[in-house]
Amino acid sequence: MAHLARSEVFDPDEVAVGHFYNRTTRQCFLMGEDPISRKNFDHRKVWIEEQLRELARAIGGDLLEFAIISNHFHLIMRSRPDVVATWDDQEVARR
Repeated sequence: MAHLARSEVFDPDEVAVGHFYNRTTRQCFLMGEDPISRKNFDHRKVWIEEQLRELARAIGGDLLEFAIISNHFHLIMRSRPDVVATWDDQEVARR
């Protein structure tokens, strides 16, 4: 089945809210307690949260909610076409 381009699914001038998730490879526990090595990687959750917030601002969006679990994370994000509309071509290229 062919996939539609995002521009055919979402109107870039309207606010859109989406749920996104990502899992680690090989079911590794990279963001919490690893049951095999018994190591705790909770410190990575803070770093990931900071990176997600920074990336959301860079793409002209808002990180509304998130959950960082041991081997995956969930995001609720909102697009901000009003913010993006204020960017000139140089700002778009910089981002």
